[in-house]
Amino acid sequence: MKEVLIVTDPEKIKLLGDRTRLEIVNLLRERPMSASELSVILKKSPSTIYRHINLLEKAGFVEEVGKDGNETLYRRTARIFLIAPYQDGDVTTPTMKAIHRQEAETLYNIFTNAGFEIDDKNAFIEVLERFLTTIERLSRDLIKRLEGFDLNPIEFIHLMNLLVLINSPKLQEEAKELRKLLKLED
Repeated sequence: MKEVLIVTDPEKIKLLGDRTRLEIVNLLRERPMSASELSVILKKSPSTIYRHINLLEKAGFVEEVGKDGNETLYRRTARIFLIAPYQDGDVTTPTMKAIHRQEAETLYNIFTNAGFEIDDKNAFIEVLERFLTTIERLSRDLIKRLEGFDLNPIEFIHLMNLLVLINSPKLQEEAKELRKLLKLED
């Protein structure tokens, strides 16, 4: 399994626009699972799950890793997927919006679980979505040039920090709003 996989191909990204496929990829972050196990968790028929896994496998997001009895086990092909379409206004726009929304909701949950009192959940999520969309759009050229490089998690974190730093002048409004929503002192 790779540590980080950079994905810029619009057709591959479009596959993640389906909620079930996105949930499968997220569940396989935890550990390898069979289609039957995924079908129980997601409350979908095994045939539906197999169809989604087949598409994800062809796109390079999941792979077979063994058997549990007569069940095939699947896992993600990378611990981290850096998803950034290379073009604006292409078929990936709705997918990226859904991914950014899910990431924003996840970050909201992380902050609230850490004890931050965020009075306006919707405003926080909307600012995070704008931030994620802006950073992704501003970073496309750099990310496209890194496609195919094998990054470890620390290199990935440094890359993300660098992308934010490089683009920070254009992210000031979102930064101010987030600091206010998180009640951080200036």
